[in-house]
Amino acid sequence: MQPVKFLSYQLMAIVVIWLGMLFFFKELSESSKTIFYIVTSWMLLLIVLLIKEFAKKRKLNNNRGE
Repeated sequence: MQPVKFLSYQLMAIVVIWLGMLFFFKELSESSKTIFYIVTSWMLLLIVLLIKEFAKKRKLNNNRGE
């Protein structure tokens, strides 16, 4: 499986979980808020890794075209 595909699927799953937690944020306990922050951090990391993979692919495609 390609890294971009894997990261995309994982990001979609995390976004669904994150949106569900965001909807009930005011009702979350302190430990649940900690989990929310961990999920948020993981989501941001996935976004950065996905952007990095896209940039790497773009660079490879540009080098092949030269």
